[in-house]
Amino acid sequence: MQQISHRQDSPAWRWLLATVFLFPILPEYISPFLLFAAFIVFKVQWSREGRKAKVGTIGKVVIAFMSLALLSVFWSDTKLDTLGTAGLWWAVFLILVMIYNLADTRRKIDDVLKAAVYSGAVNGVVGTIQVCTYALSKAGYISKSLVLPTPIYKTLDKAVYTWLPFEIRTNTFSDRASGFFSNPNLLSTYLIFVYPLSVYLFLNAKTKKQKILYLFINLFISAGISSTMTRAGCVIALAGWVFMFIVLIKRHGKTLFSILIPTLLIIVPSLLTRYGIISLPVHESAGTAAPPHETAAAAAQAAKQSSANHFVIWESVIDYITDNVRVFLGGLGFGCESTGDFLMESYGLDKPHAHNFILEIWAELGVIGIAALFAVIIITVITLFKTKAPSGKRYDLIFYVFTSLIMFLGFGLTDYIFNSPKQIILFMILIGLTQAISRCYEENEPVQIEIRQQEPNNTNERIEMLT
Repeated sequence: MQQISHRQDSPAWRWLLATVFLFPILPEYISPFLLFAAFIVFKVQWSREGRKAKVGTIGKVVIAFMSLALLSVFWSDTKLDTLGTAGLWWAVFLILVMIYNLADTRRKIDDVLKAAVYSGAVNGVVGTIQVCTYALSKAGYISKSLVLPTPIYKTLDKAVYTWLPFEIRTNTFSDRASGFFSNPNLLSTYLIFVYPLSVYLFLNAKTKKQKILYLFINLFISAGISSTMTRAGCVIALAGWVFMFIVLIKRHGKTLFSILIPTLLIIVPSLLTRYGIISLPVHESAGTAAPPHETAAAAAQAAKQSSANHFVIWESVIDYITDNVRVFLGGLGFGCESTGDFLMESYGLDKPHAHNFILEIWAELGVIGIAALFAVIIITVITLFKTKAPSGKRYDLIFYVFTSLIMFLGFGLTDYIFNSPKQIILFMILIGLTQAISRCYEENEPVQIEIRQQEPNNTNERIEMLT
């Protein structure tokens, strides 16, 4: 018992929680170094205890996928991008290892979830302030100097990306929040990932104070999704709530319904704005402001054009893959620079990637690569539902991690969700949680069976068996 207590308060454990919380807040060119430092602390602690770090079954399949990605440098025409992208995957893989080895109790798994959700709430609040101050400035209520910049690290990002020896393109939008991320889609990806986890914490809160806390956290995350003005993100968040409500209606129907109205009031206006049904008031200065109906019409046209562009990109990628046998089988090489190159050279499309994770990985690593990635996803889902947790909160935890994975991948059907270390790490966290949950419950199950079979006659015997 003392050894377990020591691990719960160990330096490696504290570094893990700090990394999960701070990774989405720090710039993406700094966050990986925090993870490296945390892993060094973990490795030193594990070595002192004479233990070997395990990667788990799913982790081994992930290694196979990442090895293929690294090997693709031999046939890649964009070798620097291939090495860099593959290196990012190997780097953030460390979080999977740390979660699997350190989160060995139910309480510790919940602590990892809380760290991720708290970080999502912070990003949601910042994103909300960004879009609200922008709207107030456009309406003439505050000066531009009071507008919180989006992204938060906009000036620093520009300086760093200009200094790097290769090109990094990021699309920033003044009217769409990015929080601590480099663009709205990245922020939306993270908030979609934590949304069902925040619902899990809200529904399973033990006290009224915790219930109120997680209610506000859930609303902050919803507000953050809305502030990105990302249509797919808003739709997936609402669809995720509907999915959770349908599955959990008997157990948590009333409680889930209590967050529906505020969630709708927060998210729906964002969708209506993107489709031009409503528009933000604009302060007229020297007669330069467009009338509200013209602003709404422009927004509707932009949304329509954006959807059309996605279909053009997908058709072009499919056409290129199916017309090139080598690309079909082995891809162009890991990293989306090669995709951006052929879209521009062959189709005249100035787009950085395929805006779909399936098509993007297929273009980069061929049918072999996409099969390896699907193997990781399928084994993860199977592991979740094979876990012997048929009742109570155990089932809730499995279900919400599954929902988070599905929402994350669902968002990836309209955007590339592995374009940044802040996105790739979400996939690794989900896999790490899946393996931690499976191991935690499977290791605890025999103890429960043994206690029931032996049926000790007195309290002292029960205490001895539990310790």
